[in-house]
Amino acid sequence: MSHRRFPLTLLAVALSAIASAAPTPPAIDAIYSGKAKEAYYAFPTTWIAAADTHYQRRSEASAVNLKNGDVLVAWCDLVGHSDNAKGYISAVELSPTGEPRGAPRIIVPTPPDGLNSLSPALRRMANGEIGLAFSYRMSTKSASRRFAHSSDEGRTWSEPVLVSDGSDAYMTGCNDRLTVHSSGRLLAPLHCSEDWDKHHLSVKTSWSDDHGRTWRTTKAKIELPYVRWPTDVGQNQRKIGLESGPHEPGIAERADGSLLMTMRTPMGTQFFSESSDRGETWSDPRSLELTSPLAPANLSRIPGTDKLLMVWTPNYESAKSMMGKRNTIMACISDDGGRTWPHAKRKIIVHDPAKSTDYPSVLFRGNEVWITLRVSSGSGVLQGLTGTALVRVPLAWLNE
Repeated sequence: MSHRRFPLTLLAVALSAIASAAPTPPAIDAIYSGKAKEAYYAFPTTWIAAADTHYQRRSEASAVNLKNGDVLVAWCDLVGHSDNAKGYISAVELSPTGEPRGAPRIIVPTPPDGLNSLSPALRRMANGEIGLAFSYRMSTKSASRRFAHSSDEGRTWSEPVLVSDGSDAYMTGCNDRLTVHSSGRLLAPLHCSEDWDKHHLSVKTSWSDDHGRTWRTTKAKIELPYVRWPTDVGQNQRKIGLESGPHEPGIAERADGSLLMTMRTPMGTQFFSESSDRGETWSDPRSLELTSPLAPANLSRIPGTDKLLMVWTPNYESAKSMMGKRNTIMACISDDGGRTWPHAKRKIIVHDPAKSTDYPSVLFRGNEVWITLRVSSGSGVLQGLTGTALVRVPLAWLNE
């Protein structure tokens, strides 16, 4: 097969056209300081699952490419705003241009006598099947991470098996967090708590070497200090509930087979840990030096490259609830395995002070990255109606 080189002059023209098609973003310093007041969208967003009076929250999505060229996307349908509202996981196929095909269908029902099924994570496994990890929440104190597989492109699913080992009463995971290692091993990162009322969490990892039929869980926890604001500081009361410790982890494989994990923390930045044995042991957590409130980041590797992509919330205000609003989604590519995330490469995808936008999922499709976002109609977290939107981002734009 012959290969044709793309002339550099044409490449420059193509990149220039992409850049000129996007509006001028606000200064990143203005984003960090909260002074950027105008809404900015680098690319159009379209609804996949818009909320309504019946489902006030339809969010925390994940997507996978199908063999026929379509996309399967799953999310949580909740009757109410709270994490503790009744709900289940729904899914629908999207066309190659992102339009839903038909009506959504339920793929994981509400647990009998429980609260909800949440936080789906879809991946194509090494054996060609589709894997689905999800959270199964019986109560605010009892929850597990579970896994099902599909051999018919998501039309039917196997009976779920336990991913978490039950060593903690509460063991769940974030949406879109399921890693397929180059060896075929599946890795499901978990956030755990012995007592949810303390809101002090730790991180473990489960792995499977038989395409999700059986799972093992790390014994050691990734932990950080217990953090709380004082509940009464005189006239300037600052009653800020914090979810202490690392949680909502995500894992990406580097080019050399090692693993990088990112974790949401109350420490003002994303934290990270590393593994050189395919997730069985992890290094002590350290700051990744990416400013962030109490909001998750999505970490992935760009297929066919040694580059990592981070999509996260950069807003941070230490004296605000949840340590800052979630009005901005930023992306950055690391060329050195996640050791640095250069400011010159950071791109603002969405900034809208009137809306809360968070919980990104990432799907690579050809020369694009399809990113789903949880979008609330109000400026606060889960304020107003909350749905799932899609933004299609050119890889060339991220690589500029």
